[in-house]
Amino acid sequence: MERLPPKWIMKILSWWIDPSILDEIQGDLLELFQMDYTEQGKVYATRRYLKNVLLSIRNYNLRRFRRSPSNNSLAMIGNYLKSTIRNISKNATYSILNILGLAIGIAACLFILQYVSYEKSYDRFHDAYEDIYRVRYKVYRDGELNIDCAAAVPRVGPFMKENLPEVVDFVRAYPMSGTISYNNTSFREKRMHIVDPSFLTIFSFPLIKGDPSTALSDPYSVIITEEISKKYFGNEDPIGKTLEFDGDDKLQVTGVARNVPENSHLKFNFLISYETLNSRTRNDEGVSSSETSWGWYDFNTYVRVEPGTDPIVFDEKFADILYQERKEDFEKYNFKAEFPLQSIADIHLYSNLLQESEPEEQGDGRAVEFLSVIALFILIIAWINYVNLSTARSIDRSKEVGVRKTLGASRRQLIFQFFTEAFVLNLIALFLGVFIVLAGIRGFNILTDSRLSTAFLGDPQFWITISAIFLLGTVLSGLYPALVLSSFRPVSVLKGKLTKGISNVFFRKALVVFQFVASVGLIAGTLIVYQQLNHLRKLDLGFDMSEMVVVNGPRVFGQDSLFPSTNESFKNELKQLAFVESVTNGSNVPGDEIFWTNGIRRNSQSEDANKIIYNVGIDYNYFDTYDIDVVAGRSYNRSHQTDTGSVILNARAIEYLGFKSPEATIGDKVFFWNKPWTVIGVVDDYNQMTAKQAVSPLIFHLQPDNSGYYTIRLKENTNPSALNSLQSTYESFYPGNPFDYFFLDDFFNRQYNNDHTFSRVFTLFALFAIFVACLGLFGLSSFNVVKRSKEIGVRKVLGASVWKIVNLLSREFLMLLLLANLIAWPIIYWIMNNWLNTFASRISIGIWSFLIAGACVLVIAMGSVSLKIVQAARANPVDAIRDE
Repeated sequence: MERLPPKWIMKILSWWIDPSILDEIQGDLLELFQMDYTEQGKVYATRRYLKNVLLSIRNYNLRRFRRSPSNNSLAMIGNYLKSTIRNISKNATYSILNILGLAIGIAACLFILQYVSYEKSYDRFHDAYEDIYRVRYKVYRDGELNIDCAAAVPRVGPFMKENLPEVVDFVRAYPMSGTISYNNTSFREKRMHIVDPSFLTIFSFPLIKGDPSTALSDPYSVIITEEISKKYFGNEDPIGKTLEFDGDDKLQVTGVARNVPENSHLKFNFLISYETLNSRTRNDEGVSSSETSWGWYDFNTYVRVEPGTDPIVFDEKFADILYQERKEDFEKYNFKAEFPLQSIADIHLYSNLLQESEPEEQGDGRAVEFLSVIALFILIIAWINYVNLSTARSIDRSKEVGVRKTLGASRRQLIFQFFTEAFVLNLIALFLGVFIVLAGIRGFNILTDSRLSTAFLGDPQFWITISAIFLLGTVLSGLYPALVLSSFRPVSVLKGKLTKGISNVFFRKALVVFQFVASVGLIAGTLIVYQQLNHLRKLDLGFDMSEMVVVNGPRVFGQDSLFPSTNESFKNELKQLAFVESVTNGSNVPGDEIFWTNGIRRNSQSEDANKIIYNVGIDYNYFDTYDIDVVAGRSYNRSHQTDTGSVILNARAIEYLGFKSPEATIGDKVFFWNKPWTVIGVVDDYNQMTAKQAVSPLIFHLQPDNSGYYTIRLKENTNPSALNSLQSTYESFYPGNPFDYFFLDDFFNRQYNNDHTFSRVFTLFALFAIFVACLGLFGLSSFNVVKRSKEIGVRKVLGASVWKIVNLLSREFLMLLLLANLIAWPIIYWIMNNWLNTFASRISIGIWSFLIAGACVLVIAMGSVSLKIVQAARANPVDAIRDE
């Protein structure tokens, strides 16, 4: 027979108490009544039940008939804030851990988001960037892609505008470099472009001096940037002044542009009028190849289209028009050309074509996306920490909840209280996180070679993002603890018997497994990135770039008949220097992209078998100086007079042209430059460009008077002051030419700058994530120890040693770590394997990377939890079991 209190008392309760909380209060009081009935009898139980009912009615917040809560909302909020501040100060250690974890998580996330935002901001400062596209150039032969180039041909831009109404305008930018002189001061300049006048209307590069409508109209007009104006003219007005270009051309300054933003893929210091090039290439019939050529692919071409134009539909329409225009050439020479559009907003992150404007500054879209995922992981880990640390204190807070409920607090009010705590802690962490970003942004820029600034504080998008992070963090980190802590029954907690609320072990373990998965994945990923970059550093590139100084050759003006003898005398003079081991000159050096291409085929083949090959002009000492192996035949030799009609191929070119073997190629002929050439040698493949790319087919022809670069191999341990001797020698032979030099290893390795930046950013935020995860592990270990404190006490009383107790409590973490490894390994293998596939030369992912990552997380995890576990194992068991 069920023991129930008098019905009239129960009716009083049901009449006065708010129906939304009636069942909960009635259940609690009924449970107390039944306990009193068993222990003290019916009279005592009835008297106490009446007393509890009257106390409940007395609580204003529990009444059915009460005024609108809005009248007391401010007082309630003030009370919640007071309770929150009191709780934070009372539990300073947990509060600091919570705030620190959230602040570091928010700071790391903001750093990454700013870095990602900057990388994605490239070229978006142009007013009509959504409608501006670069025209790519692709050539297929026999269905095989031969050329995929960022630069197109000069005819395609005008042809598009003539035939497609979607094209508003076009612009061509022909890159150049050369020597600029003014008042006997000379500098070798890069970032020079010959451009159409429409450059200033398609792009948003404002002029601070000059008229945009006429500045590029006339031949030999030039626009310079503020930086160049200061460099050559100081505080003088440059408009109307004349700069000398390569000794013979006179360029008149017609405008000064603002310095090009760093987040532009197309950078310039000089803009020369396109008519300048037309005047140079115009034939006797008045036709300029810079306007009509379909084969000269050195022109970065951009089109602005009507808003809403679909680039895929555009490409299909243009392909049909182009075929009708060039059908005869396509069929005669057995090739096909395409000119697909590429959004300028995608160039920096998602383009890695031949002849990129600034190849060493190209970003990596996949890396940026991966860092975005890491930012999300760090935030989630920080929020998990809050949940773990809050639930770890559930037993301490349970009595508080029991007392509050007994005094009439509703579950809704308790949830609001705990959300207030989450709100305040997240708000403090937010301000601290922003402070960390402001204080650390300079160091972050140095470490990652970034250009972030505090200008983001004035960006409304930043405040929208940070507000979203704050609100989402408050809800996600506060929801579970609020629901758990507010669900405790006051009778149970006041009796020290907790069953509901902390029994959901699976959820908490799942959170920790997620942290372990993230930690193992980040450490394994960091190791793999390091191994790949180390592999690239130690990779046999096929040549020796140590102790090599490269000097830019002089500008040879016109047909300088004295240059060949001056060139030989200069190299002989260099060889006389005690610190010089060897000298060579050529059109290119390793790490320098080759733009010089021509058609080539075996001499026995027909014209439609032509393929594209890259040309390098070299002297007699080129292969010896670079230590490039000759695998068949011989190198060029002064004693062989016929070498001027001979060529040397690399091993890739032998395969490319269909020869059986290097040895079988010697003495055979290739058709090149409109005549047959004898192959006298084959050199081993070497990396002309980064090892991320496959080796390209190369042809070397003898050009002992090429003025591109001088490469000087120094003897070991040469004093840096030797550069002064090189400079004085150079200037004595080539007066008026600036002495520009670089070390070959630095020049070549600049191609890996983005990969090294990615490695540093990846490692930095992996450490952030692991540190934040450690705080969460400390929270779970605290929860585990508190939950099992009585068990620990009983075991110690029964004779268990400290080591056995530590082993018992650590076993759970070890099992979670094992599970996390099983989840993390295949995921990180798939991600990193895809990243490695972007390299032509890559490492194989070994098991050791994962084992080391697992071991590191094991050490970190055990270090995080061992302090609390050992402390509990060594505690006095009487303190743990005295309540029993």
